Parts: sequence; structure tokens; C-alpha cells
Amino acid sequence: MADARRALIALAFGASAVASACADSYGEFPADKTYSSIDAPDSYTPVAGTTVRLEFVDDRISAEAGCNRLFGTVDTSQGRITIDSLGSTRMACPEALMEQDRWLSAFLTSTPEWSRDDGTMTLDNGSERIVFEEF
Repeated sequence: MADARRALIALAFGASAVASACADSYGEFPADKTYSSIDAPDSYTPVAGTTVRLEFVDDRISAEAGCNRLFGTVDTSQGRITIDSLGSTRMACPEALMEQDRWLSAFLTSTPEWSRDDGTMTLDNGSERIVFEEF
């Protein structure tokens, strides 16, 4: 019985250590912040004169890329941006801006990884990457 209890305690301690290590490896997501894209290497080229803007407030995200506002509930745990359902305003804009909205919606719902470094945040879904600066 004592061996079983020791094994159970060791297992619980190990699981706790793994959970703590995972949380620390992602860091705390910078909520209640607004970001503007500054680079999109090897990714979609934004329409001239536009930028992608993201705002995170509590567990909500809103995004703009020159026409409509996208919005939804976001989970930033596990180092990923996870959005179950993304809503949108319905403004009519030139086709290039409408296509940009569709691209941004697809990118944000692709569960991209997020990382931070010296005031920037990068979202990367494995095929596209956008670098943002906090403002």
C-alpha cells in the first residue's frame, strides 16, 4: 500500500511539473493589447495602404484589414490562437479588400501559433506568417 501511495504521489508531482513547464514555455499572452502588422514575409501581400490590426480584450479578438471588422471569442492557450467562430460586419468594399478580409478570416481560424519577442508578436500557421507590433 505504501508503494502504491508513493507511486501515486510521484505521478501527481510529475504531471504537475510537466503542466508548469508547458505553461512557462508559452508565457502569458499579452491580452488587452492592440497590434498592427509590420511584416508578412512569404505570406499574403496586403493591399497597398492597408495593414492588419488585431485587438485582444479578455477572451475576445477583433481584427481589421481595410474593410470589415472580424470578431469572435479566442483561446490563446497552448501557444496557439484558437477561434471557434469568427463573425464579421457586412460592409461592401472594393473586391481587393473583400478578398483580403476572406484571407484574414481564413488565416486567423487556421489556429496559428503565436510568439513574442522584444515588443513584437508573430502569428505563424506553418505556411504563412505575420509579424505585429504593439501600439
